[in-house]
Amino acid sequence: MRLKHILLSLVVFAARAQNLNVQVNGQAAGARSTLNLIPGNGIIHACVDNPRQQRVDCTPSFNTALIPTHDAVHANENYCDSSNRTFAYTCRLPNKALSSYSAGMTFVLTVDVDCTAACTLNIDNVGLKNIKKIDGTTDPSGALVSGQPQWIFYDGIVFRLMGGATGAASAVDSRGDVMARRVISAMDHLSYQPSMTLDVTAGDVHKIRTIPNAGNATLGAATAGLPGQHLWIIIANDNTSGKTITFGANLLSTGPLAGTTGRSATIHFVSDGTAWYEVSRTVGL
Repeated sequence: MRLKHILLSLVVFAARAQNLNVQVNGQAAGARSTLNLIPGNGIIHACVDNPRQQRVDCTPSFNTALIPTHDAVHANENYCDSSNRTFAYTCRLPNKALSSYSAGMTFVLTVDVDCTAACTLNIDNVGLKNIKKIDGTTDPSGALVSGQPQWIFYDGIVFRLMGGATGAASAVDSRGDVMARRVISAMDHLSYQPSMTLDVTAGDVHKIRTIPNAGNATLGAATAGLPGQHLWIIIANDNTSGKTITFGANLLSTGPLAGTTGRSATIHFVSDGTAWYEVSRTVGL
């Protein structure tokens, strides 16, 4: 009878010893004799029997079709710094060498010589490619400036500047002057009242329409503006009476602007950074 109890105890102990207690983040998930690893959400398990160590070794990995690698996402670290002092720019990428160009690649390019006309770029000795403006055909002609990083885009044939410079419609010349098809100033409308103040950051053109049966008014500027900034004011008189506008804070004029009933007037100022100076005025429009 004693031997029977001993054998029964061994059977129970052996059955319990085969159970595997599994926890996830410290919380019990179950106790079974078999642990099954199910791939999911891009995670893959590769398991092999290791009889020598009396165990099964499992190595997790991931499905690159669902979870791309660093190289698949970036292909390289995309900072390109050319310091060869020529228009034939060259650079080496800092993380790993580029093996080939492909359409859609983008890089941050910094050069040490202005591209005043035509220029080229060779990354990691993959090959020399022309640099063009965003239209893909026009040479940079001053749009690529030394020490000023710019995004460039490879379209499969050339590198295009992505800094906003286009072909003939808009460009910056070698002096830094901006050439554009048109520049339209924002217009600010100011309500007429006895004392008015222009917000010179709201636009370069300000329009004031007088109110019938109202009196004359004083007009000033909130600040003295920026050196070289221009300011235009349009005053539209009502059909009841002409209003006289006296200029106050920050506006230096040749005197009050006398309005004409039912007519408009304009006045032009320019700033030197300390005050607005009258340039011209037109009345009776």
